[in-house]
Amino acid sequence: MTEEHNKTLSWDELPLSYARALSWVSLVLILCTSLGISVVITNSARESLLAKRTDFARLLAENLNHQIYRRFTLPTSLLFGRIPLREPAIYERLDQVILSVIHGWQLKSLRIYDFTSTVVYSADQEELGNTSLAGDAVRNSLQGDGPKFEIIAAIPMRKALFMVTTLEPDSFVLRTTFPLRIESRSGVDMESDAEETSPIMGVLEFHQDITEDFKAVIAFQWLIVGTIILSSMVLFTLLLVFIRRADRVLALRLAQNRALEEDLHMNERLASMGRVVASIAHEIRNPLGIIRSSAELLLRRAGQADPRTSGILQAIFDEAVRLSQTVNDFLDYARPRQPRQDYVDLAQVLKQVLAFQAGHIERQGVQVALAMEESLPTRGDKDLLYRAVYNLVTNALQAMEGAGNLHISGRAHAEGHVELILRDSGPGFDPAALPRMMDPFFTTKDSGTGLGLPIVSSIISSHGGSFQLENAAGGGAAARISLPRAEHTKAAL
Repeated sequence: MTEEHNKTLSWDELPLSYARALSWVSLVLILCTSLGISVVITNSARESLLAKRTDFARLLAENLNHQIYRRFTLPTSLLFGRIPLREPAIYERLDQVILSVIHGWQLKSLRIYDFTSTVVYSADQEELGNTSLAGDAVRNSLQGDGPKFEIIAAIPMRKALFMVTTLEPDSFVLRTTFPLRIESRSGVDMESDAEETSPIMGVLEFHQDITEDFKAVIAFQWLIVGTIILSSMVLFTLLLVFIRRADRVLALRLAQNRALEEDLHMNERLASMGRVVASIAHEIRNPLGIIRSSAELLLRRAGQADPRTSGILQAIFDEAVRLSQTVNDFLDYARPRQPRQDYVDLAQVLKQVLAFQAGHIERQGVQVALAMEESLPTRGDKDLLYRAVYNLVTNALQAMEGAGNLHISGRAHAEGHVELILRDSGPGFDPAALPRMMDPFFTTKDSGTGLGLPIVSSIISSHGGSFQLENAAGGGAAARISLPRAEHTKAAL
């Protein structure tokens, strides 16, 4: 065939593999991007939470520094000239000041170290005098470094991600190390004093359990990850559904295009064959008419005088009639005429066909059962419709090959069409051959052109109707004609 047809066929064989691959790549990219965004968002949320906790810890430490200096250090040093914490009353005074400040803060522990890194105050009095609890942060603060905020994790963060509901208390602890400084008498901001030259009195260290905060961050992280994965899957599902639907539509369109191409090529071949056949049939028709009329004339003249000659002439005449019918079939199929749009009663057409075939029906022993409405009005060409019904009745009689039953029903539907159904008691259609019964020149008979049913189909189609063949439920074959319904007129034929 042509190069364009070859390109169409090769394109027809291409699946939507690129689109499917693109959908999977899109899913991976969406998931990776979404997970990256979720990590950024959750890290930002965690940093914000830690910053908030750090600010609270700084405020608490500064308040403790202020209250301890104003309410304890300054009065005690003025009264005693020194701070004798070993005396129970003095220690109790410091304890009251600290407890009044940290009330409601739920600290895990709180200690104050002197310049020798010794615990001089602790919420747990058993720690008093201990020199082994001070870490590098305490020693650095004693040397003048600023506040330190550290997170002490009992388990790795990666493991904590999968233990959001089972995290034990104290899994994450915020340790604050804050140098206690002497405030200026003018009450200047402590942080400003700390950054300048205010002397250090000691180091404050306390611990806060922030496990619940980490639980909230981890739950928030899983919420974001779950939402992003779910939205990605929904997006991917929609994309996949769209691609599959497009695939089906494309496959259907390609199948339709291929069927149209095949029909076009078939029609081209049939048109070419029809032109050749019509030309040959036209050339045969005239001499065949002469042979038929001459045989008929000689047959009449011979009479019964010479039985042998009469038999030969009768055979010539019969074969001429059969060949003439075959030529007419070729011409009718090759050069179909445009039907007229007269009022036609399909019920009357059927009665005329049965009247013409009455002798043949009686000789064959076929019983005809009619279940017809009085009138089946339609518009079309009466001669062509007669030809179509005649072919169907003839095919039914030939299929039964002897005695049988022919059931014919007809009715006018309210939907706007009339229907005529012929069922015979013959062997029916071969299921394998049924789809090809409408193909020109296809026949299951030993003799025949294979144009009878295609001519019927062509006639019915030209009238805007439909023609169907099927095997009847109780055996035999069934032919169904449906034509547009017409209104009754006085000019009915």
